[in-house]
Amino acid sequence: MKKTNQHNIFARIKGLFPYLGMESFVINSFKKSQFTRLLTLFTITGTLLFTSCSQDALEPQDPAVSETQDVVLALKAQPTEPIIIDDLTTTVLKTTEAPGVDRGRFNITLRFLLRPTERQVEVFEAAAARWERIIIKDVPSFTGSVPSAFQGFPDIEGTIDDIVIEVALAPIDGPGGILGQAGPSFVRTSDFLPLSGVMFFDIADLDFLEELDLFEEVIVHEMGHVLGLGTLWNVEPYYARTLREGPNSNPYFTGKMANVFWNAEGGTGKLPIENMGGPGTALGHWRESILNNELMTGYLNLGENPLSRITAGSMRDLGYGAAMVGEKYDLPRGTAGVNPNEQGNDGTSETPGINIANREVLLQPIGFVNTKKK
Repeated sequence: MKKTNQHNIFARIKGLFPYLGMESFVINSFKKSQFTRLLTLFTITGTLLFTSCSQDALEPQDPAVSETQDVVLALKAQPTEPIIIDDLTTTVLKTTEAPGVDRGRFNITLRFLLRPTERQVEVFEAAAARWERIIIKDVPSFTGSVPSAFQGFPDIEGTIDDIVIEVALAPIDGPGGILGQAGPSFVRTSDFLPLSGVMFFDIADLDFLEELDLFEEVIVHEMGHVLGLGTLWNVEPYYARTLREGPNSNPYFTGKMANVFWNAEGGTGKLPIENMGGPGTALGHWRESILNNELMTGYLNLGENPLSRITAGSMRDLGYGAAMVGEKYDLPRGTAGVNPNEQGNDGTSETPGINIANREVLLQPIGFVNTKKK
């Protein structure tokens, strides 16, 4: 990509993502009495950083608000034009040369904007570890300044190795409404994989997720969308990647490795993508009516929701250096799944769970980091 053509290309790039970006979803309770305890968090005490594999990148920064005060967090409005960030170095970016304890593996750094509880840190770290078991290969680090996705917070400064996710657990609209928003914020131009992302959850709904024993499952699911699953499948003509094909009434995934494991599980033909629901449900998940309790369908069942080798293969197809490992997943031939349109928000007595994608909305990334290939 020549320097003289970059800005002309990116002036047209916002039209590339009509269905991609940050994901918003809602949940209603099984019983409204389960939401009587409204937990709120109204103090900013600083920006906290947790790196799942490595402690080398992103030194802690000064808090955006130095004194404790009541706050309401909000994501920045979608820009009319994507924000374009150029390299700050004159040399080709390299993978981490001194990775420390991560031994050159892929790192997910969690940047908590409000002080979390020990349990919340535990859940997010466990979710990151499940993805780092699949995505193992280090990617080129980026050194510079990347804007925060939230109003009133400082830029993310320093070296990002390999992705940083801003995490906010704060009031949104109270129990039973919007559970949260998640998705990529800034995307690398060298591989169209995310450099930064956001996960914003309503703290009023977290106790309910704990009661269902689905808190970690929800975090893993949304972290998958931040990493690009369902959000960065098709990015032609700006990068050679088209992984979703077929009509919207019957879309399917074309990636080679995901289909190898789909067929190994007993699936025939191509791996089916969700064809029901509104923006954020359709075209961005595996098809629930067929893949049943796989974690990256739009419906989370009570009990086990494995992150299977099908999903691991899809991350290799997306461009990550991924290991072909997965959690135990059984899909007997002819297994009948769930029709999401018949489940409401809370499932039914026969198929209890969370219709996590029932009212999801996908938004565009904020912008692009103009990185160079190794």
